[in-house]
Amino acid sequence: MKWFLGILIIGLIILGGGYFLYAGYYSTEDYYVKITKDPKVVTEKASDGYTDINYNYDVTGYDQKGKPRKLKLSSQDKMQNGQYYIIHWENRREIISSKEKVNKQQIDKDILEKLNKIN
Repeated sequence: MKWFLGILIIGLIILGGGYFLYAGYYSTEDYYVKITKDPKVVTEKASDGYTDINYNYDVTGYDQKGKPRKLKLSSQDKMQNGQYYIIHWENRREIISSKEKVNKQQIDKDILEKLNKIN
């Protein structure tokens, strides 16, 4: 019975440690952005013959506390001009983990003022 408890505890420690490593490795921060300019379109031809199109945006994003950060967004789909987005930013690789359209009613007033002021 003691060996079973020992194996169970070791297993839980390994699983818990793995979860914290995974969560830290793939952690994201949320930034509110407003798209106001047309993107820079980058076309790349892959070795298999397919053409990849990326839309690059240089924007200032604001976190939940209103702290600004310059972001270089690269997306395979074009974002709408004048649209607000929440960007789930992966710091480790400096990429968009995911993005969502948001209404300006969903954004804190202080952050909304900052987004409208810079653009």
